[in-house]
Amino acid sequence: VCSSDLAALTVLFVGRLLLAQRAEEQVRLWADARRAEGYSVSWRDLAIGGFPLSLELAFTEPLIARNGWSATAPRLLVTLAPWRLDTIAFAASTLSATGPGVDGTLAQATASLLLEAGRASALIVEGNHATARLRGDDLGTSDRARLTVDRFLPENGSQEAESLAGKVVLRHVQPAAKLAARLLFADPFDLDLDGSVRGPLIDLAGWRDAGGIADLSRIRLTWGPITLDGNATVSLDDEMRPLGAGTAKLRGLNPVLDRLVAKGQVKAQEAAIAKVVLGLVSTQTADGGSEVSVPITAQNGRLFLGPVAVATLRPVVE
Repeated sequence: VCSSDLAALTVLFVGRLLLAQRAEEQVRLWADARRAEGYSVSWRDLAIGGFPLSLELAFTEPLIARNGWSATAPRLLVTLAPWRLDTIAFAASTLSATGPGVDGTLAQATASLLLEAGRASALIVEGNHATARLRGDDLGTSDRARLTVDRFLPENGSQEAESLAGKVVLRHVQPAAKLAARLLFADPFDLDLDGSVRGPLIDLAGWRDAGGIADLSRIRLTWGPITLDGNATVSLDDEMRPLGAGTAKLRGLNPVLDRLVAKGQVKAQEAAIAKVVLGLVSTQTADGGSEVSVPITAQNGRLFLGPVAVATLRPVVE
């Protein structure tokens, strides 16, 4: 090896060492700043590499928590490419999140944090085989899940201003057996939610007490024989149960009524009358089917489609 090669290798080695030291310093400064804001931030080990094409930070057992909520992973890889300084990429084999009475996991999780002028402007998280539990009870699994947050000001204390806005996409959601027994259909479903949250995002009770609301500009549900496309405004009642109202266009009304009769929630004669009456006000769709507009109401722990109660609503947290 000639002297020029040695010099080049030395410069490269020193450059990598200095960059690694600088990156680790910046990570620790970031963590200290978050701790000053009330977050708990920790990791067991940090390895830095990826030079010269990118900067890669590999965290072992990272954890971030605040206000009873936490997120952790066995290993988290954070990548920053020099030609895309406005995007930070994340990857984890398993991402786990917990909160008051609720927890969930996401496999093969990836995320992109978008920056504007050094501040977070959007977050996209997606992965496979999402699971969720409420107060220890399995809710089910989703083959694919995607969360997009395109506006967030979590410290915003204004009831009128948006604190959070984005979309949730769940594909092939299979309710847990215990939950499926209480639902209209046991079939897997697809769900799309677009909306925003208004009010201070401190904790759910504080958000409710401050007049916080969720504006769901679109709710699209494809479930067995039915398709629902609507919107709603939602909050929480004194017992932390969903409380709100909206409207929806519903396809597959007859299977819904038939199922309600089978479950003993509607009498056969009432269902027959409802089919005739609602059939008169239904409209034809482009594909030759029909749909009917119905109000959606959540109150007193029950979910109503029109005047018919279709589900019991439990407290979000206790």
